[in-house]
Amino acid sequence: MSRPTEPYVHTRRILFGDTDAARVVYTPRFLEYAMEALDFWFTDRLGVSWYDMNVKFNVGTPFVHTAIDYRSALTPRDTLSCTVRLVKRGGSSLHFSVIGQAGDRLVFEAKLVCAVARTDIMKPTRPPAEWEPALAAELAIGAAGS
Repeated sequence: MSRPTEPYVHTRRILFGDTDAARVVYTPRFLEYAMEALDFWFTDRLGVSWYDMNVKFNVGTPFVHTAIDYRSALTPRDTLSCTVRLVKRGGSSLHFSVIGQAGDRLVFEAKLVCAVARTDIMKPTRPPAEWEPALAAELAIGAAGS
């Protein structure tokens, strides 16, 4: 199986239900968009959904840090593209950059860190060995975009 050489991009339409009384996307939704992109990244790049990771493999990825810088508003006229990069790996942690754009317009920049943990005891653990090739490839992609 060939490994991707470009960062992962998740695209979604902005819906009317995402907006608030100011007629722009409600601020907390931006973290949801970043988390949604990561959910798809895990499935598409590591080959395991968050659900299966927890239920079948007893491994979870609780997030221990999130930070978002907001750059411009979104409305239901927009399509959001979230670029996901794995930028660092600790012994039991994964550090991500998620950049949201609507066309060429920068919408948000997020940094997210998840721990890799056994879900039965909620203790840190190394990522499963079968993730290693994909994680190495994603780190190389992340380093190229820095």
